[in-house]
Amino acid sequence: MPRLSPSAVAVFTVVTLAASAAGSVAAQKKISLYGIGGYYIASDLFVGVGTQAGNKVKVDDSPTFGGRLVIQPQPRFGVEFSYARAVSNLHTISPVAQGDSGQVTLDQIDVSGLYAGYSGAGKGYVSFGLGTTGFTPHVNGQNGSAQWRFAWNVGAGFMFDVGRSLVGRLDGRYRMTNTNRQTGSSSYCDAFGNCYGYASSIYSSGEVTAGLGIRF
Repeated sequence: MPRLSPSAVAVFTVVTLAASAAGSVAAQKKISLYGIGGYYIASDLFVGVGTQAGNKVKVDDSPTFGGRLVIQPQPRFGVEFSYARAVSNLHTISPVAQGDSGQVTLDQIDVSGLYAGYSGAGKGYVSFGLGTTGFTPHVNGQNGSAQWRFAWNVGAGFMFDVGRSLVGRLDGRYRMTNTNRQTGSSSYCDAFGNCYGYASSIYSSGEVTAGLGIRF
C-alpha cells in the first residue's frame, strides 16, 4: 500500500475539515424566507338586512400572494411570520337582479407556530396562528378605509429540499376572522340603496399555496 506524502495528508485533512465545517454551517441554517402564491377561497361577506334580507354580496375566490419567514430553533418546532394579499370581486345578488359591486382587498398578517415531523428530505407539519385581516372595499368607484379584524388559522403542509439552500413547500390553511359585528348590523350600501350587514360575526376563508424559499 503506497504511503501518502505529508503534503497529501495535509490536503486531505484540510478538505475533510472544510467539508465538516460546511456541513456544520448547513446544519445551523435555521431561518427560511419564502415567496408564496396560490388561491384564496372566499365565503359570502355580506347579507341583506331588514326588508332586503333576500339580497347578499358574494365574494369571489381569487389568486393570493405574499411571503413567509420561518425561524426554526429546533428541527421539529418553528415560528412563522407571514403576509398574504388577495383582491376579490364582489357581486350583488338579489331575487330580481345580479350585478358587480366592486372589489375587496384582503390583507392577512399572522404569527404561527409550526410543529413538524421528523426531518428528512421532506417533512410534513401542522400550524396554528393568530393575526389580523384587513378588509379594504373598493365599491362604486370609491376606495374605502381598511378595517382590521382579529383572526386565527389552522393549517397543514409539507416542506421538501430542492437544493443545498433551497426549500419548497405546499400549504393549506383555514382562517376565521372576527368581523366584530353582529348579524344584521348595517355596514354597507350599494349604488341602488340596498344595505347589508356582515353575513356572520365570524368570516371564514381558506387558502392553498405553494412556495419556494432559501435557508440562511
